[in-house]
Amino acid sequence: MSLESETPVTALVAGWARRTPDAPAVCDSRRRLTYGRLNAEAAGVARWLRAHGCAPEAPVMLLTRRSTEMAVGLLGVFKAGGAAVLANPGDPVGRLQRLMELVRPAAVLTLAELGVPLDTGGTPLLHLDTDPTLSQPGEELDGLDGVVHPDQLAYIVYTSGSTGDPKGVAVLHRALAHRAHTHRECRRITPRDRAAWLSPPGVSASAVELWPYLTAGASVHAAPDEVPAEEGTLRDWLTGTRITAAFVSMPMAERLFFAGWAPGASLRLMTVGSDRVRRWPPADLPFEVAVEYGSAEANGITSCLTPYERRLTNRTATDADRSTAPPVGRPWPGVRLHLLDPEMRPVPEGEIGEIYVGGPELARGYLGAPAATAARFVPDPFWPGGSRLYRTGDLGRRRPDGHLEHCGRTDFDVKIRGVRVDVAEVEAELLRHPGVREAVVTAAEHPSGERVLAAYLVADTAVDVAAVLDSVARRLPAQAVPAAIQQLERMPLTVQGKTDRNRLPRPNWDALRADYEEPTDEVERGIAQIWGETLGMPRVGRHDHFFRMGGTSLTATQATTRMSGRLGLKVRLRDLFRHPTLAQLADHLRTKAGN
Repeated sequence: MSLESETPVTALVAGWARRTPDAPAVCDSRRRLTYGRLNAEAAGVARWLRAHGCAPEAPVMLLTRRSTEMAVGLLGVFKAGGAAVLANPGDPVGRLQRLMELVRPAAVLTLAELGVPLDTGGTPLLHLDTDPTLSQPGEELDGLDGVVHPDQLAYIVYTSGSTGDPKGVAVLHRALAHRAHTHRECRRITPRDRAAWLSPPGVSASAVELWPYLTAGASVHAAPDEVPAEEGTLRDWLTGTRITAAFVSMPMAERLFFAGWAPGASLRLMTVGSDRVRRWPPADLPFEVAVEYGSAEANGITSCLTPYERRLTNRTATDADRSTAPPVGRPWPGVRLHLLDPEMRPVPEGEIGEIYVGGPELARGYLGAPAATAARFVPDPFWPGGSRLYRTGDLGRRRPDGHLEHCGRTDFDVKIRGVRVDVAEVEAELLRHPGVREAVVTAAEHPSGERVLAAYLVADTAVDVAAVLDSVARRLPAQAVPAAIQQLERMPLTVQGKTDRNRLPRPNWDALRADYEEPTDEVERGIAQIWGETLGMPRVGRHDHFFRMGGTSLTATQATTRMSGRLGLKVRLRDLFRHPTLAQLADHLRTKAGN
């Protein structure tokens, strides 16, 4: 492994700050942060953390939106030697509070403008957007950029857990540095690149996608919150911001492929994060599209860009390639990938096996969960010296050309809007409801075309579906809230006595609909038309609940954008979340217009 591939991102960013201090590093809709300013403000965060007792690997919760402040906070935590805990301020307060209890952070970095009502219990708190000390020039601490060891924790990202509590994936600086290095090489990143930052806070991509660019002297541009939700808006933003490289989740990418790109767009490369790809991107797009596959526990696993000279993209794919399903690429440099049977023996060439991964990008494990770590991070029987393999739970098949085909999962983890959800966590939450004896959650396709969760319950008495959903929504992120709930007399069983998910009935989408009452005026009729278009519903009544008809945070953003444009009223996302029925929202908008 090269020395450069283990050089901490802190040292590489500091190097660019010395060489090109006035070059743009991170930009959002409110400010442009140069490399010199980014490094100085991050040093200010590091000084503050050190002054408040931040020890090596001490967890520091980072609760921010996608912004220049988030980049400053991440780099500052790294410089101080702490471990950044990624959290999404859009998650329910109950979930964020539970993360506080699990992590017990040494400090919390957030934004005053968010106003998240979190009980920090006396934990030191720094507002990255208002603290005056961060905007003052200051000297770097001696040795601050060399304090990070490759085997030291860099960040912790929480994924769904089967016990009802999320699991904290503990990622090392070695993994972060190696990913930044391999992505710089395979994506051919230069200081002239302008990269899009689209991933939401709280997921690993929101942290790791920064560093291939910031360690190459390129600039990263954070998209405003509303931009990534609508393909036309995102296309226009990518074009107007002169973005050259973007990492996009598969559901949005598939819409962007057919968004009508004008000639002359700056975008040269769109990398798509996905485990399974349904169809090939068009060959005539004005940019290359390459699929990458990975996980929080193993960072990057495969890419269609490696090696670059033999990359498989929409432009290089032959007719023979397009006659089969798109693969997810070859292993990244340094990644050891095995396809194994249940006894951990290699499967024959061309056969399906479970994907096991080893190499420098593996996480340390799950924070404070030795049993879960031992179950997923297992000794590597093929590599000496105490190496480990991560058992992904994914199934794959290796093609003759070395590319990997993804063939499903061994368990019931699913991805909803690009975010992995362990249905066992959702089932555990449903079982908290009084009287519910059994709960099964599966992925299903909503009439709107969105992939959503459907839940099936067996209970002692009739279930109040609205009450169950309200309870779940207070504790789980939006993508983990079922879009439909059906009560069954009993679960279908296999001959082995296990739940037969294949025999569950199709989701009853109308079960969450209220009794129909016709909209009464132009405002209500306009809202009904837009909701119907967005959710694929032919008829929407006054008492219908947007989210109980299958609405998601993504479709909510689309609906509010359309309502603002067509009703002549400013409709914000929080208006829809606080007034989710048609009648409630119409009343709220009339009141707001009157004021």
